[in-house]
Amino acid sequence: MLIAMIAISHQKGWKIITQRSHGLLAGMIANNYDINLPSEILLPTIIAIAEHDDGVTETLAAQNLTEAGAPRCFTVKDNKDKTDIKPLENLMEIGNSKSQLNGLLTSLHIKFLYDNNNRKQDKVLDTFLCEQEEYRKNILKSMHINATYAKRLYRFLEWSDAFSLLICLDKIQPEGRKMEISMSPDNVMNEVYYKPNKNISVEPWPFKTNTFKVFYEYKIVEQLEFTSIENFNEVMKLTKVAQAEFIFSK
Repeated sequence: MLIAMIAISHQKGWKIITQRSHGLLAGMIANNYDINLPSEILLPTIIAIAEHDDGVTETLAAQNLTEAGAPRCFTVKDNKDKTDIKPLENLMEIGNSKSQLNGLLTSLHIKFLYDNNNRKQDKVLDTFLCEQEEYRKNILKSMHINATYAKRLYRFLEWSDAFSLLICLDKIQPEGRKMEISMSPDNVMNEVYYKPNKNISVEPWPFKTNTFKVFYEYKIVEQLEFTSIENFNEVMKLTKVAQAEFIFSK
């Protein structure tokens, strides 16, 4: 799995949403969620949600172009046997240097993404994940919180992340059809759907207010393939930023 951009085929070329933009949307969704947490826990958690995939600049990472020279979406595998853990180390450095809680949630997110049956086939990744297990144990002791509490905080991150991806990937079903988001921090499986006025709604409603607005930024790159990641990066720099806005209403 790569820390890569969201690249969607578009009639003019490619719609590019960076992980940082998607993360900010996740943070905005989390900021509106009605959750009972002390401020010294809530704010670092929301920051972790907004920054959970900030380990690499996608437009500078060579692996984020396919063999055909197209921008690689994070959903497209690179077919490599080994995982590049440098972006994961960068994520942990960013998270841990900000706060212990930020580091803990970042580590849990890495576990969620990479701790699978294939990890034993990649010794470098396996060693890194084992180190992360010890790291999390030490953080829990240092912060005087238990694994159950940490799991609830991570579900808050994962729920917000999943919701943001549904929006960025345009996966919410049309015609008011409901679809599951993910298990919420309050152990509820929320469903999302479009209302007739195209507002986004959720059942059961988990937010603090009856209506609010969120957005993500993107670029439409009017070029199908690129000679190098440097070529892609230069085109991205010259491409105008656009904004997609969404209104949530109960």
